[in-house]
Formats: sequence, structure tokens, C-alpha cells
Amino acid sequence: MKIKDLKKNVPIVVIDKSLNKYSDKVLFPDKLSKANEMLRTIGLPIRKKKVRV
Repeated sequence: MKIKDLKKNVPIVVIDKSLNKYSDKVLFPDKLSKANEMLRTIGLPIRKKKVRV
């Protein structure tokens, strides 16, 4: 298969529909609470502006 044979806007990755049962559940509550605490205390990093040349 050549690259030219691939069509645009066609997904290559197939998502397994059986994983939808985990969309409403918190799988790692201890890691989530630790991450939320870090965001509360430290905050998000400051993004630098891109300079166009």
C-alpha cells in the first residue's frame, strides 16, 4: 500500500466500543486526587507565545 492510496478523513484507529462502560467511572481515584491537589497548589504552567519569523 502506498501513501497515495490512503484516503483523507478516514480514521486509521478503531476504537473498541466496549470501553464505553468506563466513561462514568473514576478508575484511579488516588491519582486523580493527587493530580487535583497539585493543580490547586502549583497551577498550570505558563505558555510562552510563539514568535513567527
